[in-house]
Amino acid sequence: MAETTATVKYDITVNLGAIELIGTLVHDDENRVLELECAEGPAEPISISLQGYGLTPEPGNVFIKDWSEHAGLTARLARAGLVTPLHALTVEPYRSTAYEVQVTL
Repeated sequence: MAETTATVKYDITVNLGAIELIGTLVHDDENRVLELECAEGPAEPISISLQGYGLTPEPGNVFIKDWSEHAGLTARLARAGLVTPLHALTVEPYRSTAYEVQVTL
């Protein structure tokens, strides 16, 4: 991630369903990005950009997809107290669900 002012929470375990990753959760509010920086390799994106659909999350928020490897991720992050879901969005072309969440690191 580029050098920006970010909110960071260390030693976080993120359950992606099939695997658990441990690292540093970084929220770059300027770029509306939430990612997990891991020692084992490149950063794991937690948020998703929906700018291609003309959507930008409000300040302090990001979008998280709820399909594929991220199915159920929003609920798991909310239970861990890392995000607060605000509302669901339907994303075309497959009518998949994404959530706008407030990051609460």
